[in-house]
Amino acid sequence: MAKRLTNKPNTMNNIFNIKRFGKLLKQQYHLSKKSATLSLLSLFIGYTLITLFTLMADRHFDAIQWVPLFIILCGGVALPFAAYAFPAFRNKGLTFDFILLPCSLIEKFTLNLIVRILSPWLILPLVFYVSSHLASELVLWFSPDRFIESFSFTTILQEIGSEKLPFILTLTILIALIAQSVLFAGGAVFGKKPLIKTLVILGATTAVVIFYFFSIIEWAELFKNGRVPWLIIFDNKESTAKALVVGIEIFVLITTWAYAFFRVKEKQIA
Repeated sequence: MAKRLTNKPNTMNNIFNIKRFGKLLKQQYHLSKKSATLSLLSLFIGYTLITLFTLMADRHFDAIQWVPLFIILCGGVALPFAAYAFPAFRNKGLTFDFILLPCSLIEKFTLNLIVRILSPWLILPLVFYVSSHLASELVLWFSPDRFIESFSFTTILQEIGSEKLPFILTLTILIALIAQSVLFAGGAVFGKKPLIKTLVILGATTAVVIFYFFSIIEWAELFKNGRVPWLIIFDNKESTAKALVVGIEIFVLITTWAYAFFRVKEKQIA
């Protein structure tokens, strides 16, 4: 009796295949390269004009003054961009095409994660850097008597201080990723107007949580007569408090990504 041959499927290959993922990246690049180029050009022009007006309004511009402008311009683009993750879900026909893509769910999810959350922080700072230097040169060309300290990442990091830099940098990166990830999850859940719907739900949830804890604190009289919650006094070591904050942020980030993944999986199955 002839032996029956059985081919065991490579489970890892079915979950994530680097060659298949590379083809997916290449396909998405060819589909969106024109719109991406126009978007980057528009961003560069917009950043340059805003920076020009900001510099013209101040005759003495220090390096540290670039920080709020950098945060507003980069965050103002990165956050809404994350909210429109999984653009195929905005249209039933495109949703069907997304489901039929010959890739695993993890590959599709990873692509959106890279494009919508990680890539803005690789591209936007570079666009801001070039546009800020161009705007500075233009302002100094028209008005040489002004003092403008050029935008520099190293100068800004030096302002924070070498001792606090690792913690503040980690904290800032995690906060930015969490904010993006919440909107990213909204893009996976809502088909239409994901940004507005996510912000409304987030605002309502935040209000309920604040009211809840305020009510508990008032009812238990936690801060009256010198009483302090045990959570605040459990350890007075600064390193422990920092580790706790970072740990909570990482947990929230992973939980948000997991929630978004399973919502996409639901759409894939449905």
